[in-house]
Amino acid sequence: MSDPGTSERSAREWAELLRRNWEARASLPSRDLFVASHPGWNDPVAWERHARTELELFLMDLNATWIREADVLEIGCGSGRLAPFLRPHVRSYTGFDISQGMVDAARRRCDGMEGFRFFRGDGLGVPEPARDREYRLALAIAVFIHCPREVIAANVESAFAHLAPGGQLRFQLLADTEDREGLVGTSSNTQKATDSVASAAKDMIAALTEEERRWVFDAYYMGHRFRYGETEPFLAGLTGGRVALYRADLASIYGLVEKG
Repeated sequence: MSDPGTSERSAREWAELLRRNWEARASLPSRDLFVASHPGWNDPVAWERHARTELELFLMDLNATWIREADVLEIGCGSGRLAPFLRPHVRSYTGFDISQGMVDAARRRCDGMEGFRFFRGDGLGVPEPARDREYRLALAIAVFIHCPREVIAANVESAFAHLAPGGQLRFQLLADTEDREGLVGTSSNTQKATDSVASAAKDMIAALTEEERRWVFDAYYMGHRFRYGETEPFLAGLTGGRVALYRADLASIYGLVEKG
């Protein structure tokens, strides 16, 4: 939802608004709906299938040995959706989130498992306790799509600063759907993918409670929509790293920034 004061907010003010919104969502019994907004979000089988599929997408082209020796940082870990499926493949896992309620849920989800640590951050970068190592891989999965440009910039700079040489930051951004630059594949395939996502979203929305609908539609959804041509200069200017982009549908731009 638009807000007449958006252009006047600082990154810290945006982060505080995000914190309040996600703390409220974390307090709901349906918190996982907001962490993984897909049909079947409350079905353990569908939950695991979607989580594994997303991880496969974000780890694409990475050598298994390279990942196994990686200290991994997850930005916006939510309620720990991806952590149990990622941890067995990496050397160490660190996750942080802007919401204490989400962090508490992540710790409960991973209770009894070894090799996890979760922290609450301020929404503008890597929290102090997590700055004790250089990370080979940092992931922000379904995180920056909820963030204004200023918050994205702060987190990209901070995460990049804590990458090891040769390390990568991988993420996705919202795309300006009126801009078709960078699309791969045929127009018909792109349209089929877009229609499939829209159909799944429609089914999920129909099943929401009134309270869930309020937090989906009436709270601020502040994701900045990037034009493809602005994305590489934006990321390179923040980090000085090597930028690679991939756009398979109108709604999203997937990216990585690699430290030289």
